[in-house]
Amino acid sequence: MIILPSSGSALCTTEVWLIGPGNCKNVASKRTAMDYGLDAPGVVRGLVILGCLCALGAAAVRLFGLGQPILSALLFSPAPGLLFTAAWMIWSSRVGKLRMVAKLLSLYAWRGDEVVLDIGCGRGLAAIEAARRAGSGYVVGIDRWRGRDLSGNSPDAARTNARAAGVVTRISLVTADATQLPFAMNAFDVVVTTITVHNIATRLERCHAINEALRVLRPGGTLLIFDILYTPRYARAAVAAGAQVVRLSAPSMLWALPGWSLVIRKSGTQSSCCSRASVSTTGAASRSTCR
Repeated sequence: MIILPSSGSALCTTEVWLIGPGNCKNVASKRTAMDYGLDAPGVVRGLVILGCLCALGAAAVRLFGLGQPILSALLFSPAPGLLFTAAWMIWSSRVGKLRMVAKLLSLYAWRGDEVVLDIGCGRGLAAIEAARRAGSGYVVGIDRWRGRDLSGNSPDAARTNARAAGVVTRISLVTADATQLPFAMNAFDVVVTTITVHNIATRLERCHAINEALRVLRPGGTLLIFDILYTPRYARAAVAAGAQVVRLSAPSMLWALPGWSLVIRKSGTQSSCCSRASVSTTGAASRSTCR
């Protein structure tokens, strides 16, 4: 279970969905195919609309003789690139993302009893896959549930997928911000975050999100990251915080942007496995300098 703050705590407004036996009646009769949504749906929509408009404009110029052939060619030229990028982003969300999460989680040697935090869990992909690997362990997923980041992004969608995957009793969902995690220090054995930190507006706040992930990770614990654009900076922030970078992959091009997987180990002697009771919504981190 998650220990919530007392009514006098400044964090007592944190929303928590406990996915447990009392919330999953008739699970067997309600199994559905898991749907992990479309990342950056507004961007995909814009690319498709622009691509179609370019193609239609070129066709109209050619059909009605509204200009020189070169005008039709100029109007059409962006269309293939725009539509291909949209298709690549859709493939990345529907296929590539699933492969990426499986590969990222395979970089950690699972014991089968870990307590795991998934930062930016969305509709539950990494949380569910972690729960499958953690065996008798437990997973907490946090998110701000913004639809602009992921289509249908909600705790209900994550809950539905967890139920379909058969791990509904071992996942809890919390509304929280990656830059201010409502958990105690050293609460988790493993922290996972995928396609999340780049959505944070400033470089300083992205750095602070990495420091927060390390704060709630126990000494000797592992932070697993896949993200686009800024991942090498996360590695530098982790080293500045005293952690060890175990692996930074070569870049891949999911969502038509460079992305890296990153494995970080928190320094310190490995302690015994965290219990569920230690996952507390108390404690705050001090901000450290990001370079």
